[in-house]
Amino acid sequence: MSNTAKDIIIPTEPNIFRTIFLYVGQGDSTLLSVPDGDEYKYVLIDSNYDEDAGGIDIIKLLEDLFDGQEKGLNVYINTHPHKDHLAKVREIYEEIGIEQLWHSGHKPGGEHKETYKDLEFVIKKLGDENVFRLRGSRDENKLDEEEIVLGDINYNILAPADYVSDEIEGEKPEDRYARIHEQCGVIRFKYGEDERQILISGDADCKAWKEHITDYHKDRLPSTVLSAAHHGSRSFFWEDADTDEDPYRDHLKNIHPTYVTVSAPKEKESKHDHPHKEAMDLYKEEVGDDNLFHLGEKRECIIVDIKSDGDIDLYPDDELVKEYGKKNGGKGGRGKKAAIPPAVSKVDRKPMGA
Repeated sequence: MSNTAKDIIIPTEPNIFRTIFLYVGQGDSTLLSVPDGDEYKYVLIDSNYDEDAGGIDIIKLLEDLFDGQEKGLNVYINTHPHKDHLAKVREIYEEIGIEQLWHSGHKPGGEHKETYKDLEFVIKKLGDENVFRLRGSRDENKLDEEEIVLGDINYNILAPADYVSDEIEGEKPEDRYARIHEQCGVIRFKYGEDERQILISGDADCKAWKEHITDYHKDRLPSTVLSAAHHGSRSFFWEDADTDEDPYRDHLKNIHPTYVTVSAPKEKESKHDHPHKEAMDLYKEEVGDDNLFHLGEKRECIIVDIKSDGDIDLYPDDELVKEYGKKNGGKGGRGKKAAIPPAVSKVDRKPMGA
């Protein structure tokens, strides 16, 4: 049976790698439709549900996507165990289903401890054979010292590096919070004969890029689409928020994205004032105003389609938010269903090429 989730998330043709940057308010969640022969695998990277900012109810969306199917998510990936990247993970496991789980291997403190217990529950239920740690590697499709194939696409785990993935349980919660950002998972997905790339950066901060990622993975950084780190925070460019130093930019120059997506609500809706203007200005300088997509600005998702020949289309979608987002005092919006828009440019509404 057709529904909004199926209509928009499932490609109508085979061999299309579809990435959907979901609007979840203050937080992150990215859904991948991964080609696997004539079928598709489904991967969810991080999860959150921010009702106050009208975010998508991830459970309702996934229930519709997998309606009538026995299996749910093929892979759930957690870049780091902070609650705005890990919300509802137990519900996703119990109500939707998860076959494999990939995670950074860190234990948070403070306000994130309770949500982390849900991740521990899922890890225990899945068992060692279905749980893998993210470990930075120069090898393609390498996960926790094993080669793990993900459909017809390829990927590189860029972070965390083994040598910084140490135990941090003895640190104060605020110090541990920062260290987990330093050790956050960063993954680049690749597809197409004329290769295009999607770089998922989680909340990886300036120190992570400067000391652990940029130089070591320089050849693996170039990416067509960059998901901006830490919801458009200045922490991607500056280690110290109060410094007068010039921003660190080597990572962005090496990534050299064509498009940047920012997962954050409007600044006034974010308790952290995300996205930060000074960071957004630097992204605009790199890709131009028309190629910088702030999901919260219009409360929309951004969809990226990469075809097997490498042709790429990027376009906004507001139907998922209308159908599964919370609005009007917490009442779910059941928007009128619309036809899926063609793959077009945000600027001139013409089909987008490479």
